[in-house]
Amino acid sequence: MTFFFRRVFAAVLAALFLSASGMAEARTQKAFTQKGTASWYGAWHHGKVTANGESYDMFAMTAAHKTIPLGSLVKVTRKDNGKSIVVRINDRGPYKKRRIIDLSYAAAKSLGIKKKGVSRVTIEVVGDRKGRLLSDRQEFYVHLQDVPPSLQAVQHQLGRLIRLGVRDASSLLHIHGGTMAMGPFADFEAAQSALTRVATTHPGASIMLAEKGIMKPAVRTVLR
Repeated sequence: MTFFFRRVFAAVLAALFLSASGMAEARTQKAFTQKGTASWYGAWHHGKVTANGESYDMFAMTAAHKTIPLGSLVKVTRKDNGKSIVVRINDRGPYKKRRIIDLSYAAAKSLGIKKKGVSRVTIEVVGDRKGRLLSDRQEFYVHLQDVPPSLQAVQHQLGRLIRLGVRDASSLLHIHGGTMAMGPFADFEAAQSALTRVATTHPGASIMLAEKGIMKPAVRTVLR
């Protein structure tokens, strides 16, 4: 075997190994769920270095967990009302007993626990340490509000987004049942960027997951 073909063969084997490793990691993380108490941390930590080397941003959808691989995406669901959000793990903690996850200020606000401080939750890993979704049947949206679908509600929401400079609002705005959201977005980072853009006028907005195809273009839905 020539030197060139040995190098090609080695590269193919390495690619197969990395692919298998990624699949193994996804399988391991997919099975992980945990129930317990969520808390949050905010202004005092803002700007400080997190466990993965980033500066803590209290306005980003992130969280701290003791063992989940850094970079993983986690769905956090409140036990009392079923409300859920998606966050990225970029820090370690919490360090108080009987707490399983520390949410950023923005995540806690979106989940509705900022004032109370804590809440019983279920957490589920939905994305690997590179931020890739474990299920290819899901996609990211930015949840804006819960409102009965109507032409007036869609027009009002479109107006708000256009005033924010979201020029493609009519194609991004989707609806399912009483949920109005922007998307779909290709990855968590794109959803986070969109959320940051609308956060000032949409307090409580969050990153959510939806099954592919379930969210429908809002304009078409209300004009039928």
